[in-house]
Amino acid sequence: MQLAHLNWRQAQEKLADPNTVVVIPVGSTEQHGPIGPLGTDWLIPQWITAEMEKRTDILVTPVIPFGVATHHTSFAGTIDMGLETMIDIMRGVFQNLAKHGARRFIVVNGHGGNDPAIEKAGLELARETGALITLLDWWGIAPELNKIWTTGHGDAQEVSAIMHIKPELIDIASCPETTVNDLSDKLHFTHLSSVKFGDAHIKLVRDIKKGIPMGGFGGIDSQKANAEWGKDMMQAVVDYFVAFTEEFRRLPLDK
Repeated sequence: MQLAHLNWRQAQEKLADPNTVVVIPVGSTEQHGPIGPLGTDWLIPQWITAEMEKRTDILVTPVIPFGVATHHTSFAGTIDMGLETMIDIMRGVFQNLAKHGARRFIVVNGHGGNDPAIEKAGLELARETGALITLLDWWGIAPELNKIWTTGHGDAQEVSAIMHIKPELIDIASCPETTVNDLSDKLHFTHLSSVKFGDAHIKLVRDIKKGIPMGGFGGIDSQKANAEWGKDMMQAVVDYFVAFTEEFRRLPLDK
């Protein structure tokens, strides 16, 4: 059930039901490597929640298409809300729905930069109302379902997902090779803002575009994406999220 399709009286009844699970798709509008669309991080959660809705009784909010994208603003088209603004957005969504009874929230998130904002706003609500809030980062869960679905940013994992849900947005033949400007012969990038020195990984606070000019990196190069990978992965993710939702619905609320 889509919240946007209800009138306020219908919404009032649904939100007052203690068994209602509110699902919030959240993402970002930001660079996704040499070929991934700027909407990757919200297109995928929007698709996942639409598929979940077909199979289980949930109340899905409109997608939040903007997020914390500070690291990506050197790339054209990126829209950064900033951490404090994103906290306020999530706080507003949680509190306004909780005001009318909602106590079970699942956030289906497409962008890791959003995690701190979602967690802060969610923890505030949990303490105030006893609500249960869970955060499902699909790209991180996928490799736990199948280790070959390696994750990165704007690389083959996300491109494969888009090739399944929005194939018209990907022209894999036009994808350039990934360029990586390592810091030195002993400091090699392993992710957009992570370098390896010896046996350990170190966080690098630096403009991403200086090290990874194409923006996509961290897993498998975008050129190796394919629609079959995307289909298998997205179906497995939806299966897992639906099963989790049914278990989540049965949990007792905190007092």
